[in-house]
Amino acid sequence: MVERDVIIVGGGPAGYAAAIRLAQLGRQATLVEKDTLGGTCLNSGCVPFMVLAKAVELLDMSKSGKDYGITFGETGVDFEKLSARRKIVTKIHVQGVRSLLEAYQTEVLQGSARFVSPSEIEVSTADGRLERLRGKNIIIAAGTTAAPPTVPGDDRRSIDTNALLELPAPPSSIVVLGGGFVSLTMATILTHLGSKVTVVEQSDRLLPQIDEEITGMLARELKKNKIQVFTGARPIRIADGPEGQREVEMEVKGQMTKTTASVILRTGRLPDIDGLGLASLGVNLNEEGGIATDPFMETNLKSLFAAGDVTMRHMCTPVAYAEGLAAAENIVGKKARMIYTAVPYWSNTIPAVCGAGLTEAEAAEKGHVVRVGRFPLAANAMATILGRRTGMVKIVTDARYGQILGVHVVGHNAQEFVHEALLAMRSELTPKEIAGAFHVHPSLCESLWDASRAVDNESINSFNPT
Repeated sequence: MVERDVIIVGGGPAGYAAAIRLAQLGRQATLVEKDTLGGTCLNSGCVPFMVLAKAVELLDMSKSGKDYGITFGETGVDFEKLSARRKIVTKIHVQGVRSLLEAYQTEVLQGSARFVSPSEIEVSTADGRLERLRGKNIIIAAGTTAAPPTVPGDDRRSIDTNALLELPAPPSSIVVLGGGFVSLTMATILTHLGSKVTVVEQSDRLLPQIDEEITGMLARELKKNKIQVFTGARPIRIADGPEGQREVEMEVKGQMTKTTASVILRTGRLPDIDGLGLASLGVNLNEEGGIATDPFMETNLKSLFAAGDVTMRHMCTPVAYAEGLAAAENIVGKKARMIYTAVPYWSNTIPAVCGAGLTEAEAAEKGHVVRVGRFPLAANAMATILGRRTGMVKIVTDARYGQILGVHVVGHNAQEFVHEALLAMRSELTPKEIAGAFHVHPSLCESLWDASRAVDNESINSFNPT
């Protein structure tokens, strides 16, 4: 038995952030990772897909070069070189994580962990050894894995996002099962790379976390980009179709219909806890199937913590970072409580979408006296300069107290200029305080300034009748 201070299972954003924070606080962590440092985000999620999204953005912008007096020759995509670029970006940042952990003298073990007791794990290392470690505290940051097929007739010939990245070329046609943020990003990428894309979403509309006025604008842009979207669609079965294609039979708002494609993409995720032996320990799970924790990231077993996507609550990197940091700080007695105010949701579609907090409809349902400020990007100088005038900023507030209840944006680089609003929500600032701050001109973030003024019908760059 080898004694360790703190053991962390999983080297994604929650795991490596926790290890670094523990080192900063004078504690030593041993991090166990069965695959590659960086987790899904760096290796098969946000980062590699953002490389592809940047490529299609460049391709799309090249088409408008003539508007600026710039002419190009024939444009196209060398998919092999694009894939190589994706791998280089991932490699740079995975090595960056490794270098940080080395700088903080964090021990990294390559292998698979299994719990023997709440304070002990066995690690089957990559070189065939079996090590047993005991830790004063353990953090489970194992992340998620692709969900298996759930539609009758799917015999695993459908692919997940990992397999999508390894395709030698974009598929001629693809059905994306799921209409969430990641799914729509992939749909945008693939349609710009020449694939015929169909999105099948079971809920009645796209992205229910985002205000419906905003998603309506996105839906129109997806249609312009020749992406077929079925909402309120329940897949019934998958079968072989003509000419080697796969056929998806589905019920769409009470009507049966079919669609075919050469590739079917599954986008569901499950907590990566099989093989950890948590059931024998009596670790509680939550309604989403992830590991249940309190606001301090501790499980029902004392000294055992969980953080990141393995909890299945807010599956995104910024929350994973925050939860990993909170777990680390609570281990040293700091009592860091997680607060999930203004958790951002975003997609790298064209145009991009980002939002946090309540939608206008949700705010009304909760009894707020709702007042809304809107500002169209068509009236923003930088959006016009960039040739990206499609979009809108929408701020949802409580009229009685001035509280910002939600912010929702569709437009170019939405996820980059929304942070000021997220900080305002977290700090309980009002639209008047955003409106009272100077904003660079021209800039996309000026749209938040105008939207904040529009709450009181005082926008400067758009007409808001009283």
